[in-house]
Amino acid sequence: MEGSIMKSTTGLVFIVLLVASSPVMFLTGEAHGADDEAVDMIVELLGGPDEDMRMLAIQQVREKVPGREATLRFVKLLGTLPPDVQVKLIDALGDRGDAAARPAILKMLGGKTEAIRATAARALCGVASTADIPVLAKVAAMGSDRESQAARHSLRNLRGHKMNAAMTEALRTAGAKPKIELIAALVDRNVGKSLAVMVTSADDADLAVRLAVLAALRAMGDEKHAAAVVKRLTSAKDTSERKQAALALLATCRRGQAKCAPAVIAGLQGADAETRILLMRALPLAGGAKALNEIVARLKDADEAVRVEAVRILTGWPDRAAMGHLKALARDVKNLRNHVLAVRGMARLAGPGKGRAADLAALGEAMRLATRKAEKVLVLGTLGTVPTPESLALVASALDQPEVAEDAGLAAVLIAEKIRPADRDRLRAVMRKVARTVRNEQTRARAKKILEAPQP
Repeated sequence: MEGSIMKSTTGLVFIVLLVASSPVMFLTGEAHGADDEAVDMIVELLGGPDEDMRMLAIQQVREKVPGREATLRFVKLLGTLPPDVQVKLIDALGDRGDAAARPAILKMLGGKTEAIRATAARALCGVASTADIPVLAKVAAMGSDRESQAARHSLRNLRGHKMNAAMTEALRTAGAKPKIELIAALVDRNVGKSLAVMVTSADDADLAVRLAVLAALRAMGDEKHAAAVVKRLTSAKDTSERKQAALALLATCRRGQAKCAPAVIAGLQGADAETRILLMRALPLAGGAKALNEIVARLKDADEAVRVEAVRILTGWPDRAAMGHLKALARDVKNLRNHVLAVRGMARLAGPGKGRAADLAALGEAMRLATRKAEKVLVLGTLGTVPTPESLALVASALDQPEVAEDAGLAAVLIAEKIRPADRDRLRAVMRKVARTVRNEQTRARAKKILEAPQP
């Protein structure tokens, strides 16, 4: 008992001294004998019964005693240790990052316990070569949950562009499940260059592989991949694949913008109604004249559902290029749905936005075209955010319409409170009309306050 305590104490003292002195000795290459002595002590403590001493020794394996010879000494010890200590030493060898440990860690991927195998898969990250990527992909695909997670961690954390290139190349020959793991890892590593190889599997016989490719295209695809995504969408039979293809197309068009439009438009030819609708939804994200013209053309599509979707897309178009088409739709009061959506679309596009002033002419026309109170109120609300004499004049004209007079009065007050027009007489005339017309006491009080304000 005394001997055991003495030995532990001696080991602890030695470790403390090693921590204090080894950085200089080992980095300068001096005191080679001290190197050997340090390794001997670490080996002895690793194989000893004292758990605390083993943990200290493991830490030294990680951080001290550099060099291939020391690594090989530690590796040789692996087979003599109990499984729980093997796990700790494998982990330390991975952190050590010396490629001399690689063969032993690879061997431990076939270890007797799950803990050893999982730790080896994770430790391989620190010592792997490009040749180990297929091995890690296989473990990720076919190992236990713990082993898979460890291998996935390694695939995502392997360092260097050479690893990216090797992972991409491994896609060419990988089986279905390992290929899926490689694709997911490359996406997480944001290796956009790998898409060219991934796309070759877009028509793979395995649905799971096709879904993985679509997920990658959704994450990284651009105009170069739009045609491939459109092909998958138009040929997909499985519901999940159609959904993923549609999402990938939206993301691809968002990045590639107008350059994606030709591929989407080409896919519309010969596609069924449901697919046409999915393709059309990508065109606003692509944008541009070609995309807009295609949506306008679909207003006359043979399928009613497609026509309805074309109206919805047109009235939600992201820029003012659609304004002329919206005016034409708004004038057709016989189709109430189209009329209402078009007026709302006009009010949205004509309003002020980031980097753009309000289009007061379009707002005025939307007000004139609107046949329902709801749309008129929407336009008045937009005008109320534009503090100019011109917007005040438009709002004032609506005070004569009883159904929206209250809303017009509020909008007029909101404008008047923010502007200082040169024509004070005109502003005061509008405020007097507001005070006479509206019933809302708060609105009337605000109008009177403006009237009572001292003249500049």
